[in-house]
Order: sequence, then C-alpha cells, then structure tokens
Amino acid sequence: MSSLFRTERGRLLEVLQSLEPSDWSRPTRCPGWSVHGLSLHLLGDDLSLLSWQRDDHRGTPAPASLDEAGFITLLDALQVEWVNASRRLSPRLAVEMLTWLDGPIADLVDAQDSTAVDAYVSWASTRPVPKWLDQVRELSERWIHRQQILEALGRPPDLNPDLLRPVLDGFRWAYPFRLGDVTRPPGTAVRVAVTGPEVADAWTMVTDGVQWRFSAASDEGAVAALEVATDQAWRLLTNNLDPAEHGTPTTLGDDEIAGVLLRTRAIIGDPK
Repeated sequence: MSSLFRTERGRLLEVLQSLEPSDWSRPTRCPGWSVHGLSLHLLGDDLSLLSWQRDDHRGTPAPASLDEAGFITLLDALQVEWVNASRRLSPRLAVEMLTWLDGPIADLVDAQDSTAVDAYVSWASTRPVPKWLDQVRELSERWIHRQQILEALGRPPDLNPDLLRPVLDGFRWAYPFRLGDVTRPPGTAVRVAVTGPEVADAWTMVTDGVQWRFSAASDEGAVAALEVATDQAWRLLTNNLDPAEHGTPTTLGDDEIAGVLLRTRAIIGDPK
C-alpha cells in the first residue's frame, strides 16, 4: 500500500512544481479554497494522520455523542480553521513540506497491520473495519484533491488505473452500508457497474433480509442497477459530478434502491 501513497504523492508534486505563480490562486471545486488552499488542506491531512495514527495524539477528538451530521459539521469547521491559519505558508514551503512528508507517511503505512480490524470509516460502517480500508480512504482523499487541483488548472483528470482501481475498490464499500437503510426479501440482488473505458468492474450486493453483502453470484435478476462510466463513478461518489458537464448515470429497476445508489457517497459529507 505504501507504494500507492508514494505514487500519488509523486504525481501531486509533479503538478505543483509545474505551476506558475498565478496558478496558486485559481479557485477549486472546494468552496473558498484556491489551489494553494487545497494544497494546504493536503498538508494538514498528512500532519493529522501522523499525529493521530503514529503519535497517538488526539488534539481535536470528536465528542462521543455526535451523530454523522454533527461529525460532518465538526470536521468541516476544523478543516476551514486549518486552511485559514496555514495560508501564511508560501506555496514553495507547502511543496517542500509535502515532499518531506512523503517518507513518514509511507513509513507509517508500512508499519501498520493492514488486516487488523481496528479502524473506523464512517461512510462504510458504524463498526470497526480492517485497517486496509482506512488506508485506502486516506489514499483516496489525496487522489480526489489532486483531481480537483487538475480541474482548477484546466487539465484532465488522471484516470490511470494503477491508482484509480484501488480507489474505486475502496469506494465500493459505501454501497452495502447505505443500502442498509433499505429492507428487501432475502436473496434480493443489486448491481453497480463501472463501464470503463479506463476501469471496468461490476459489484453485486445481495441481502439476507437485514444486511447487504458483496456476492460473487451472478447479477442476473437484480432488482436495481446503477451504470456509470469511469469518470462518472469517482465523481458521483465524491460530490464532484456535474451532470451538465459529465453526463447522468443510468439507473434501472427499483426506484427506491436506485435513489440510494445515486445518493451514496464515499466521503465524509452530504450528497449534492
């Protein structure tokens, strides 16, 4: 997994090191954040990850009583606070710090037991999940924001499968979790298909009447389906899909389930 983090960081640095001074002030899809602000947010992600998971320092713990909506509000406020304060850091210094942090982040990932069921990913489960899913979540956080920086610069997204495939493989775990709000008879199947061209995959989920789980069984007879192109898939799951610009995903079958699939997000945030 650490090699994926290093690849992602290398591509981010390649972009940032190519910028002209005026590029840093370009607005991004994140409201109020320029390319500079989004880069500082990524710097904060690294520092927070090391402080929390390596050093066991919980400087801003969430109250145990918070529900999902409250946690989203708290996290948004903390992120805005960080970016506002860190704007004093120059773009050059931000790049230097992001470069240095590549090693410590990779070392942290290497030191972790990816099979340990001791992590929390709020958009995938209310219970502990394997550490590898949390690692993929951290990787996807960095990958998503690089795509937003590329977009702000007028450049195409990086849909290279070497990173996008593991990112989507992590994102897919949001589907059975959100389908938990829907009750159907045991054996009912639902299908999500990413149709390519960069990455093509299909995931079938079957319910036992209580929970939905991924199944290797044939998806024939699925009561609902969602079909998305590769670029639509990551955008839909991360609130970056503009139907006027990127097209509309195709849904089939059961309207309630199709609605859940369209609203599912693999980020900490409300669907838009």
